[in-house]
Amino acid sequence: MNGRDHLAAGSGALARGEWAAARDAFQQAWSTEETADALDGLAQALWWLNDPAAALALRARAFARLRGEGRDTEATAVAIWLARQYRSLYRRTQMADGWLSRARSLLTEVTDGRSLRGWLLLAESEAGPLGAGTLADRAVVIAREHGDRDLEIVALMRRGACAVDTGDVARGSSDLHEAMTAATSGEGHDVQYLGEALCTLLEVASLLGDPGMVAPWAEFLVGFRSSYAFGPLLPFETMAATDLISAFCTGCCGGVYLVTGRLDAAEEQLERAVTQMVTTGLRPRCLNPVADLVELRVLQGRLEEAEALLTGFEDDLECAGPAAALDCALARPRRAVDRLVGALGALAGSPYRALPLRARLVDAALGAGDAVLAGESARQVAEVAATTRTPLHRAHRDDALGKVALASESPDATTLLRSAALAFAESGAPLPACRARLALARSLAPRDRGLAVTEARSALQALDRMGATAEADRAAAFLRGLGVRGRTGPRDVGLLSRREHEVLGLVTEGLSNAEIAERLFITTKTAGHHVSNILTKLGLRSRTEAAAFALLNLPARQGRDHR
Repeated sequence: MNGRDHLAAGSGALARGEWAAARDAFQQAWSTEETADALDGLAQALWWLNDPAAALALRARAFARLRGEGRDTEATAVAIWLARQYRSLYRRTQMADGWLSRARSLLTEVTDGRSLRGWLLLAESEAGPLGAGTLADRAVVIAREHGDRDLEIVALMRRGACAVDTGDVARGSSDLHEAMTAATSGEGHDVQYLGEALCTLLEVASLLGDPGMVAPWAEFLVGFRSSYAFGPLLPFETMAATDLISAFCTGCCGGVYLVTGRLDAAEEQLERAVTQMVTTGLRPRCLNPVADLVELRVLQGRLEEAEALLTGFEDDLECAGPAAALDCALARPRRAVDRLVGALGALAGSPYRALPLRARLVDAALGAGDAVLAGESARQVAEVAATTRTPLHRAHRDDALGKVALASESPDATTLLRSAALAFAESGAPLPACRARLALARSLAPRDRGLAVTEARSALQALDRMGATAEADRAAAFLRGLGVRGRTGPRDVGLLSRREHEVLGLVTEGLSNAEIAERLFITTKTAGHHVSNILTKLGLRSRTEAAAFALLNLPARQGRDHR
């Protein structure tokens, strides 16, 4: 085969999603003749093989070769692609803006740009919220003028997401479902943009708390995800995803597990995601795993670790909510209020993105003794929920209004908090459902102690099962305040995470925290946290009791497996 044959083989393999075969073919083409096409094809194959750093470097080299060969139209397309990847995958704004400016300059000289101006407008829309919807709309028009179906799909999704973000759910949903129809019917040509469309749909559905948006496309989502390895679109993907969302986007898997109360699974996914983000610079397109891991550490009562994780991310908008939760856990409610107010100022034009922060602001403001701010925040949550009418947003509304009513000793608190607990459960959010049930128990305590105990115990048992240590401790303390025992003795070993099972086995062998750390390749401090969590979850008082419990409840071989 000559160089041209290898190029054809590589292009065919890319079209079929055979990324490794494409890489091999383009490498052979490059070894035969060092052309821009071989270099660019190799870059694209490496991108799909989840080596975006090498892919971006090679495409930059391909850009220079294309320019040298006078192929400015193709060079402009590469520049726009690079701008979008640097922004979405690495959050490297300056590099993204540099490539965008280069593409802009080249387009002034290109006479056969066709839909490239639409791609440029799409990239500019993604660069910031100011005028984003208008830019996406112009991109849609250009895509239709030139018959660029890939651009039309992605630009429609972007326009729909912008409309939803600014409060126009009906128009936004129409665009999103139209784009999905085009994507699933095979109108697009490049699988990357079908993948981007799916990511956008899932992100918007999560934003609205409306899994029904995804339901019509569920079968396609799972089948499409199983047909391709999606490289940097899903930088932390695994093949063990189980939920609908994570069946496509397992980069979000840890966040899904966190919301649904599967904290052990969330910990494993999020620790891996944060490690990969730190080591590669690559992150999921729609979340910061540090934010979710901080949230998890606060739930586990591991506040020092949560604070350490936030170092360097204090000003990240996505971390504002978990950081405020940490502030409240550390008895710094005023600091939490200031943090949330600042973040909400940055989200002034995005009511749905702001809703979770406004809900948190209710808690922070009540903790700081600012009933007026708490009431105003609750009213704003209610206003947003009235436009979406999703069960999740309804739950946030009733929860916020119920907490404000509870603080003012209003009789409406019980009804609102009971409704919130039910709506959270209906939305598949057991953790906030437990919080609402505990608040409900507090509202019942003055007039129906028995029912208050029942609600609090139910919340405590669920929190213990989930491993939400700090929340469970608060529920147990509330029950003790009512004069009843919150926990009645050692609990089921099933409460422990996989890692905690390992640590308990090593405690049984008599190992110290330092020895456990050495055996499991973790820090001594982390080993100590695991031991502390084990004692809390099982209601035990010492390592000796833990060892005795393990001898009675763990398989005899478990401790020996780590030798």
